[in-house]
Amino acid sequence: MKTITLTTDAQLRIYMQPLRQKILRLLSIKGPMTAKMVADTLSITSSSAKHHLLRLESIGVVEVDHTQQIHGITATFFRNAPVTVSLGSDFSEDREILAQDLLRDVQEGFFRKIHNAKKGQSSSFEGDMLTGVLHLTQSEADELYELIRTYISSHETKKEESLPFVYSLVAYRE
Repeated sequence: MKTITLTTDAQLRIYMQPLRQKILRLLSIKGPMTAKMVADTLSITSSSAKHHLLRLESIGVVEVDHTQQIHGITATFFRNAPVTVSLGSDFSEDREILAQDLLRDVQEGFFRKIHNAKKGQSSSFEGDMLTGVLHLTQSEADELYELIRTYISSHETKKEESLPFVYSLVAYRE
């Protein structure tokens, strides 16, 4: 999978805009959608949805999936591009804000899920939070990182009967 490193402030502003983050999450969960479908789901205008999709396309994180004739009109379906987005190693204040926003969105979704879960209703894994300290050699840490990246990369595309699981993994060497 290709990695896109956001190197300019303009790219970062396009990517970190909160509505665009919602659009990226929506496409990740639902799969390809038209601007109208995005607009209806997020309660925004179709022109606004199209504008944001085109801005995301301009930095390579969204792409056209296909077009389809619907009632005589050509509808363009957008999807998340098969890329990993890197914020780069220069963690300016803006990059830190984006990272905090992304982590907060996942955390809030997790808490909503556990608060709304019906106790004892499912025997299947639906969510968990693990924290702790791992003691790894540098080569073990590199191996773990590569395993995680490979697994995530092979499961980012929606497949028939797959379910969306939102994740956030944070690890750092103390």
